[in-house]
Amino acid sequence: MAEGYYDYPVVKRPVWTWEVPAYFWLGGLAGGAYLTAALAQNFGSADDRRAAGGGYYVAAAALVPCAPLLIADLGRPDRFHHMLRIFKPLSPMNLGAWTLTSFTPVAFARAASHAASTGLLRGPLGALARLVPTRLAELAGVVLGLTLAGYSGVLLAATNIPLWAKSKLLGGLFMASALASGSAAVTLQAGRRAVPDATLHRLAMIESAASAGEMAILTGYLVQSKKAARPLTTGRFAMPFWLGAVGAGMLLPLLLHRVAGRRHGRALRSLTSAAAICTIGGSLALRWTIFEAGKESAEDQGASFDLARG
Repeated sequence: MAEGYYDYPVVKRPVWTWEVPAYFWLGGLAGGAYLTAALAQNFGSADDRRAAGGGYYVAAAALVPCAPLLIADLGRPDRFHHMLRIFKPLSPMNLGAWTLTSFTPVAFARAASHAASTGLLRGPLGALARLVPTRLAELAGVVLGLTLAGYSGVLLAATNIPLWAKSKLLGGLFMASALASGSAAVTLQAGRRAVPDATLHRLAMIESAASAGEMAILTGYLVQSKKAARPLTTGRFAMPFWLGAVGAGMLLPLLLHRVAGRRHGRALRSLTSAAAICTIGGSLALRWTIFEAGKESAEDQGASFDLARG
């Protein structure tokens, strides 16, 4: 390992704490769930719309702790407010703050509109919720949700931490993981109700496609990162990464969905629910291991020099 100037670290170890990966995970899950619900509303059958409509509730619920987590990491609430005083789309942190601020009311409005359409929300609030332009809310929510899902990886890649910055695929990896976990959350809530088997199969297809894309992008990310990925693949975070994020979060759900493709009724619901839980947990494990391994990567002087040399 190369030494820094008088053995001082080349880069400073990140001071971010657990709130950051938790916020990344919940924001991604919200974006993925919203997209899944919007796809079902616009391209699915009547059964698909009824089953996946709960994705709007999932998105709204996942967004509730996001702003408090982000503010807690910033240390003072006014810092979050100060980021909203200007709009800098080329700054990942500023773009993320604006996206979260914009996506949250859209997600809540669409969830309220769906609740009113199903009779769950009545009275004056229900009448007000029916005024929400659903098509516009879905279009805006999909764009904002995808941005929230992927910007976190772009934010990490914009730092000088070797594990985060060596590859430019981190944003795509987080986005694919968000789509997988979001669709899994929709599948999980749909499986608890009496929905047709065909709808569960279609939801499983969306989740499997996102997981397959996540695996492909992860492979490219590790290949591009080369030696910079060692804190993730061989260090003390290797076991939760390989067993949690990759094994339980990607490979096992694909296997369970393959087996579930030949099942019906209760067996189908049990398998899809187990796969969804694994996918959601694996999405959290992916972000947590990459986040924590990045802190150790900051202490790898040789990887920092390699990054600086391009």
